[in-house]
Amino acid sequence: MALLSSRAATAQSWFEYVSLEDRFSVNFPAEPEIEAFEYESEFQATFPARTYRAERGQDLYVVTVVDFTESQRIHSEMSKTEAASGSNVWINDQRASVARAAREFRARGGQITYDAWSHIDLVEGHQLQMTNADGTRTYAGMYFSGDSRRLYVLEATISPRSPPAGQFQQSLRFLNEGGERVRYRLSPNGCSVPPEA
Repeated sequence: MALLSSRAATAQSWFEYVSLEDRFSVNFPAEPEIEAFEYESEFQATFPARTYRAERGQDLYVVTVVDFTESQRIHSEMSKTEAASGSNVWINDQRASVARAAREFRARGGQITYDAWSHIDLVEGHQLQMTNADGTRTYAGMYFSGDSRRLYVLEATISPRSPPAGQFQQSLRFLNEGGERVRYRLSPNGCSVPPEA
């Protein structure tokens, strides 16, 4: 009976965290610490970003949000190389953000055990799972929401004895400016678009 009570208490410690500023919600095991930083993109532009970090025992849960809303302005103010001088480079930088995030996870080392395209609420992205040298497991998901113009990177690194991080990884929700969940639909060309009013 004590084991059942312990599991129930553990399950109850998770809660839905909402960030209206970064337009997402996700399940966290504790109130996250938030830290702002500057993110360097695929095309060497600098964007504002934040990490939301929560721990539970030895397990670590992090959401990183990169804000691309000023991408066109930021790119127009940069000195350009020939390769980065096209009029659409600011769009391509956003579109490349998921691939860049996945590449950064792969570069850490460890054994990749899952590496595939993914989506949440029809927002395309990528998921990775890896076993690290110390035996911990990392579950990562990265998604670019064109509607909010933000990159969302979820990372859970958990001990070998912890259950898989699905309660965290699959709980990401995208919010509109009013804080309501957005359930996207697919356009005829396969792109996700906001629901019709």
